[in-house]
Amino acid sequence: MGLRILLAAALTVFVVSGARFARAEPGEDLTVSVLTFGPGDHPFFKFGHNAILVQPKDDSGLVYNFGTFAFDSPGLIPKFLRGRFKYWLSVSRMEETFASYVSDNRTIEAQELELTSAQKWALWQSLRDNARPENREYLYDYFRDNCSTRVRDAIDRAVGGRVRQAGQRPAAMTFRADALRMTADFFPEHLGLNLGLGRPTDAPITLWDEAFLPERMRDLLRDVRIPGESGGKPLVKSERTLFAARRPPKPDRPPNWTVYFLGAGLALGMLLAGLGRLARRHPVARVGLGIGASLLGFIFGVLGLILLSLWLLTDHKAAHANANIFLLAPWSVLLAGYGVGVALGWPAATRKALWVVVAAAGFATIGVLAKALPGLSQSNLELIVFLLPVWFGLAVGLRGATRRG
Repeated sequence: MGLRILLAAALTVFVVSGARFARAEPGEDLTVSVLTFGPGDHPFFKFGHNAILVQPKDDSGLVYNFGTFAFDSPGLIPKFLRGRFKYWLSVSRMEETFASYVSDNRTIEAQELELTSAQKWALWQSLRDNARPENREYLYDYFRDNCSTRVRDAIDRAVGGRVRQAGQRPAAMTFRADALRMTADFFPEHLGLNLGLGRPTDAPITLWDEAFLPERMRDLLRDVRIPGESGGKPLVKSERTLFAARRPPKPDRPPNWTVYFLGAGLALGMLLAGLGRLARRHPVARVGLGIGASLLGFIFGVLGLILLSLWLLTDHKAAHANANIFLLAPWSVLLAGYGVGVALGWPAATRKALWVVVAAAGFATIGVLAKALPGLSQSNLELIVFLLPVWFGLAVGLRGATRRG
C-alpha cells in the first residue's frame, strides 16, 4: 500500500513538472535590468556610464557593455583625431563589473524592466548576436552613437519604439550645456569642450537625444509606458541603488563664469596695452610685450588651426561649424616669430605684428556680429568676453610700441 502511494505521488510530481515545463516560454526565467553607473574621477568617466544586465534564474548575470575600448588599440591616436575611433560591445560577469565600479567609488543603480518573456528572450538573443566579434564594433560619436544611446536603442527595439515615443518632448538643455554641466568640476576638460564644440551642439534637442547621458537615459525610462491589462503600465518594474558613491552630485545647470572670463580678459588686455605704452622708454616692457605677443599668438593660432582642422578634416561632427575660429584667428600663429622681433626692438617686425593682431581683432569682431544672423549664433559668450579684450589690448600695446620707432 505504501509503495502504491509513493508511486502515485512520484507520478503526480512528474506530471505537474512536465506540465510546467511544457508551459515554459523562452525568456520566462530571465530578468532584464538597465544599469546606470555614476560619474568617476577620470576625464573619460565624467559623463557616467550604463549597460544592460541579463540574469537567468540559475545564473548571477551578464553585463552587456557598449562602452568598451582599449588604450593600446593600433592606430588609436590617428583614429581618435580623425573621429574614426571604434568602441565595441563586451560581456562580463555581474560580480566583476560591480566590484570594479565600487572600487572606483561610482554609484550603481539598477532598473528592472517589465518585459514579456518573448521581449526578454528577443533582447537577449539580439545582444548575444551583437557581441560576436564580427558584429561588436561601432563608430563612436559623442552625442549620437555612444554607450548610452546603444542601450537606449536596444530597449526601444524590444518595446516597439515606446522609448522614442516617450522621448519626443523638448529637453531643457542642449548637448553643449549638458557636456559643460557634467565637466564643471574639472576646468581643463570644461574649457576644452567649450572651445571645441561647434554650433551643432547648441541646437534644441529632445529627451530622446539627451539620453546620450546615462542619467538622462535612466530618467527617460521612468516615463515610458507599455500596454498592460488595465491600460498602460510603467516600463520600469522596480529601481534599486546597489551602491551609493561618496561624491558630490553634478550641478543641475552648467556654471556661468562669464564675469570671471571678462575680468581675466580685461586684466590681460590692459596689461598688454600698458606694456606697449611703457615700451617707448623701457626696454624691459618692450621685451615683455614681445614675449606676450609671441606666446599668445602661438597659443591662439594653434588652437584656431586645430578647430579649423576638426571641422574640415575630421568626422567629429560636434566640432563642425565652430564660431570660435573667428575668435582664434589661425594666422595669428605668425606672432610667434614677429613677437621675437618686437622684443628685440625691430620696427618692421613690430609693424607686421600689429597688422596680424588688427586683422585677428577685426576677424573676432565679425564673428561677434555674425551671431545676430539667423542660424549663426553659438553659445560662446565666455570666450568672447575674454578674447576680445585681449586682442584689442594687444593691438593698443603694439600700436604704442610702433610709435616709439
